[in-house]
Amino acid sequence: MKTLRFWLTNARPASLPQSVMPALTALFLAVVNEDFCWWLGVLALVGGSLAHLGMNLADDYYDYKKVQTGFRDSLAREGIRARTAKCPYIVSGEATPGQTLRAAVIFGILALIPGIIVLIFRGWPILVIVLIALFLGESYSGNPLRLSYRGMGEADIGIMFGPLLMSGVYFAAAGRLSWHLLIPAICMGLLVTDVLYVHSVLDIEADRNVQKNTLAVVLKKEGPQLAALAIILFGPYVLTGIAVLAKALHPAYALVVITLPWAIRLFRSVKAHVDDPSAPVVVKGYNGPMANWDIICQAGLDWFMFRWYLARNLMTAFAIIYVVVSLVLRIIG
Repeated sequence: MKTLRFWLTNARPASLPQSVMPALTALFLAVVNEDFCWWLGVLALVGGSLAHLGMNLADDYYDYKKVQTGFRDSLAREGIRARTAKCPYIVSGEATPGQTLRAAVIFGILALIPGIIVLIFRGWPILVIVLIALFLGESYSGNPLRLSYRGMGEADIGIMFGPLLMSGVYFAAAGRLSWHLLIPAICMGLLVTDVLYVHSVLDIEADRNVQKNTLAVVLKKEGPQLAALAIILFGPYVLTGIAVLAKALHPAYALVVITLPWAIRLFRSVKAHVDDPSAPVVVKGYNGPMANWDIICQAGLDWFMFRWYLARNLMTAFAIIYVVVSLVLRIIG
């Protein structure tokens, strides 16, 4: 149990909303189908979550093997803003890179079990989805593509945690795919991408230092970086609005506009950081939950974690609205 807790903790379960919320959105969008099966949908959600944890560990392994992530501590000592908590369990010697890779593989194998059950009950399309997910997951930071080092990591994550994951869960729950899923899946993919992109904007100096070409590094200047943020951040609202006007989505889904103040707050906060990285952050109660905030402040990571939390909270709230509206529409018929 101690070993299990160790690997669960270091697989970064705090990031699970990035897979769980899109999966839940797909699950509840599927309730309108006659062949809806909640337990198969939940199995697919669990499989996606396990794969996500395994991917986190694999990312730690590949990053450490390539750039020895202890460099972040050196950058911080030199006065460069760098997130210093990247795979500390490897840096400290608590686990070796080989052990990390084996743990990642085990999570991946466990993720396949729900997939096999869904395959038995629903058929071959889930196999195609799983194989594509495996390829994209490995390609994020692993050889030969290393998409996260080539400015394409954000797109990779957006596809995996948006259209791909949601298609898998929807198919498992409904037994078929539907165009009804397309706009919500793109919206959720963009919002998950936003969490990663905000991360890369904040970590840009550290990434440049090791020649890791995230999208923020590739865009180089403040104008293009903020333009990309605006597209990623506000795109879901535009797409949902268009879908509602085109009658592709029920008008009730327009309630996602409730979360727009968070999106505006996040955009302004990231812009403030780009303009002046030393600018202090101000946390408001309406920004949503921010666990262990006092500890984060003591560690000097408030500048990073505030914006990361806000991006995650926005994505979560957006998904909850989709879930609640889908459930209410199902109940009222």
